[in-house]
Amino acid sequence: MRLFLLPAAVAVSMIAVAAGAQTAIQAGEWETTEKTEMEGMQPMQPSSKKVCLAADEAQLERLLFPTPDEIKQHGCKYEPGAKKAGVLAATLTCPPNDQTPGVTAKAEITYTQTSYQGVGELVAADKSGTTVKGKSALSGKRLGDCPK
Repeated sequence: MRLFLLPAAVAVSMIAVAAGAQTAIQAGEWETTEKTEMEGMQPMQPSSKKVCLAADEAQLERLLFPTPDEIKQHGCKYEPGAKKAGVLAATLTCPPNDQTPGVTAKAEITYTQTSYQGVGELVAADKSGTTVKGKSALSGKRLGDCPK
């Protein structure tokens, strides 16, 4: 996904996969929404997508994050937050490279079996030290069974 051209919500969306946290949710068709604001930039349009989760992939992480391999490939470091029932919290730090800035993203997502919502904070810094801060609102809901 995602982090690598830095749509900001993307970075926030990367947060928990590397930990291997598996947060069970109901299989089926889900609609996810991201709303992101970055300091000094024009407002971004909210983005929404529908995702069909099979029973064997019905985890919150599948909706929010790229694969652990993608995170590892970019040299990112994952730190889980405090464990609380119904809350997924984590921080992801990725170093800058020639194409993309470094990113520190913190997120806290509250979830049930059929919905989630949360916030993320993002700081992006390029190799010259220029930083940009941002915030994201993340949400999703189960719509029903996957279309056939």
